[in-house]
Amino acid sequence: MYSYPLKFEFPMISLGRQVDVKNGDGGFIMRVTDPFISFKDSMTAINGKGTAVYQINGDSSFRFLFQFASMSTDWTIQTMDGKPLAFIRNYFARMEEFESIGVKKPSSINPDGTPSLGGIAGQFAANMINQTVSRNVPGRLVYQILDKEGGNVLGWIVPSRGTGWFDFLPYSTRIKILNIPFAARAYAPSYEFKLGNLYGPTALKLQKQRDLFVDRYSLEKTAELSDVDERWAVPALTLVTMFERQRVKEMADW
Repeated sequence: MYSYPLKFEFPMISLGRQVDVKNGDGGFIMRVTDPFISFKDSMTAINGKGTAVYQINGDSSFRFLFQFASMSTDWTIQTMDGKPLAFIRNYFARMEEFESIGVKKPSSINPDGTPSLGGIAGQFAANMINQTVSRNVPGRLVYQILDKEGGNVLGWIVPSRGTGWFDFLPYSTRIKILNIPFAARAYAPSYEFKLGNLYGPTALKLQKQRDLFVDRYSLEKTAELSDVDERWAVPALTLVTMFERQRVKEMADW
């Protein structure tokens, strides 16, 4: 359906969020625009003919006029006739390196079928330990994509390992690094798109390009991806690119 790598390009100066998506051969795919001033958390994607193709709505129907006062945390991408294409939410998940950390729970039943007081106590202790581990083990910001709110998981967008580890630094340290002259321009986070399983293979890789003036991202295909999956994956990655670009800009502006 598309020729890779796809290109995501942001304007040098823009009041609202805006990104152009182009094919590997330079052909225009779509432009997603989020107005700076609006009473609704809603974005529109238009194609090369200027026709609206997608509506992107936040989970809050109202925002406090300006873009930075957005109240939404989850977003729905839908066709112009109202058919859901993808539902995106974000949260912190444990990294692969720490996926198996935890204490195994003992059985609460003896071999003869009677309740085991020691097993019950052991389960209680294991729960306490695992909760402590879960709170203290590093997590990273990931984006989960579903076919609709509360529906089936379609895929994930996660920061690559190097990007994920940078986010574990204390917030004040990250700000100091990004405030070094040109450091924010040199910082090039990357993200991996995975179909279905969070810990599965990477199908697409999104990489920020180093540029002194314009924010650009490149999307490479690393595995087979059907046209059906591309139809929702590319708009979802476009939206996440906007969010991540804004997150880095806000860190660098402190």
